[in-house]
Amino acid sequence: MRRLPPAERERHIVEGAIDYFARHGMDAQMRDLAAHLGISHPLFYRYFATKEALIERVYGEFYTSRWHGAWDGLLRDETLPLAERLTQFYAAYLRALEDGPWLRIFAFSGLRGEAASQHYMAGVRDRIITPIAMALDRAGTAPRPYAMELAWALHGELCFGPIAVGLLGLEGVPLDAAGIRRRVLSWLSVV
Repeated sequence: MRRLPPAERERHIVEGAIDYFARHGMDAQMRDLAAHLGISHPLFYRYFATKEALIERVYGEFYTSRWHGAWDGLLRDETLPLAERLTQFYAAYLRALEDGPWLRIFAFSGLRGEAASQHYMAGVRDRIITPIAMALDRAGTAPRPYAMELAWALHGELCFGPIAVGLLGLEGVPLDAAGIRRRVLSWLSVV
C-alpha cells in the first residue's frame, strides 16, 4: 500500500467507490471495497466512519458535480418560450445521463432505499419538475397539482432512453436536440 497525502487518499477512495458500487451494487461490503482499493479496512474507516457517509459522498461527487448551475436559470427564464427552455435543458441533461456508472449507482441505491437517492430525486423535483409545473401553471395550461404530474411524465419520457440503453442494455439512439424538441412540442400540444 502506497502512502498518499490524506486528500489524495480520500479522493482515491471516492473514485474507487464509484467504480466499485457501479459494478457490485450498494450492498458491496466495505472490507471488499478496501481490499479492491489496496487499503486496510481500518484505514478506510479513518476517512469514512460509515458506509452511509461514503455513499453520501459518492452521490455528492458523482451527482451534484454533474448539475450545471446555469440550468437553474434556464428552466426559469421566462424570456424564452417554454419549449425552447425545455429543449435546451434536456439536450444538456440527457448527455449527463448517458454515463453508465451514474445510472447503475442510481439504480442500486434507489433499490436499497438509500437516503442519497432520495435526496437526488428531491433535487430533481425541486430543480426540474417544479419550475416546469410553475411555467404550465402561470401559462394557464394546467393547474399546479396536475402540472406537477405532467412535468414528471415529460421527464420520465425523455430520461427513459438513456436508462434503457445505459442500464438495461437495450439498443437505442440518443435523442438529439431536434428529437427532444419534437417530443417537447408534442407534449405541450396535449397539455
